[in-house]
Amino acid sequence: MRWLVLLAAFLTTIACVPPPVADGRASAARTPSSTASPQAGRLSAQVAGYAVLIDLFSGDGTYDLSIVAGDGRVASSAHPRLRSTIGDSLELPYVSASNTRVYYLDGDSSVRFLKPNGETGAAATLPGSATVHAEFAVSPDDRRIAVGLLDYASRPVKLTLYVEDLGGSNHRAIYTSTTRFVWPVAWHAGQLVVAYLGPSAAPFKSQAHLYGNSDLAHYPLGPGPYGGINFHVISPTNATRLAIITGGGASGLLTKAGVASVQGDATTWKGQWVNWSSPNDYGSYSAAGSLSPDGKVIAACCDGPGGAGHLVLWYPGDVKVITAIGARASDWVGWFDDSHLITGFYQRADGTPTLFDIQSNQVTTVDAHGFVATMLPGGLDAS
Repeated sequence: MRWLVLLAAFLTTIACVPPPVADGRASAARTPSSTASPQAGRLSAQVAGYAVLIDLFSGDGTYDLSIVAGDGRVASSAHPRLRSTIGDSLELPYVSASNTRVYYLDGDSSVRFLKPNGETGAAATLPGSATVHAEFAVSPDDRRIAVGLLDYASRPVKLTLYVEDLGGSNHRAIYTSTTRFVWPVAWHAGQLVVAYLGPSAAPFKSQAHLYGNSDLAHYPLGPGPYGGINFHVISPTNATRLAIITGGGASGLLTKAGVASVQGDATTWKGQWVNWSSPNDYGSYSAAGSLSPDGKVIAACCDGPGGAGHLVLWYPGDVKVITAIGARASDWVGWFDDSHLITGFYQRADGTPTLFDIQSNQVTTVDAHGFVATMLPGGLDAS
């Protein structure tokens, strides 16, 4: 398929392109290194939106899904079934957020929705099975669904990518492959965003390299909730590639500004590298960073090498603010807006999700567990 053929050439070229100047700068009140003192208490109910936490290790063949409000309350939750286990198969995402609700996979084939008010229902049935792993992304307007199928009964594994209306009509298969593996994770400006596993990788834990922590048994999706090493923006009608988002090492959540990388920088939705000009930031030890919606700060653990420590706000030019919030290098945050974030953790023993206001330093502990899988509303288009 032509949208993947030129990947190697692109990655060679990008290293020679001068980096654009980052459009975000630290406030004059920021110093090269400062520490924020926490103020306990529930955040203001004026914080709009929700975070979606996923715990893949809740046991009994199920996972926990929690929709957390901007004041720290658990608004609604679900306890769906995991996919069927297929040997060494690579983990895939379970959820997708539109602008109104969260869609989640229940078992191998059933897609359901959950709203913050607790309303739930059936949304779609996918052709997943005990030998085929299915994954999906619903458009922000709840009209279309893109589906990726990995057929492990085929040797080599066969990928099929298709798009259809959420009700099942207007079905169109747009890409198949047994050598290049992608799956849908989001929509941006009407185009489909897919996670890409890499030019020579197969969808097996023993063969994939997802950057960051290589322990895929305990941190199965790598340094972000999508799996893969980067993202490609493609046409939802014919899979023509329109942009590559990071050359590799994408980390944290996709936001309206783009995405961070474990190398300590960011990439915009146009595929432009944003040089953070911070040689001593989290990128020097490949922690998972998460880019704010305005593109001006990356939140990541830690203030130095090591698996655990405090969450740090990294501004361009090696300016940092060390928070008192516990964090892990393998995990990332979700941003409600440019000032409010939530931490999440793969493993319950690693920490407790916490909301944090970076302006007031107010913190709120969340009565739920999991990594931050997506934010709600899930639209990524700039306002």
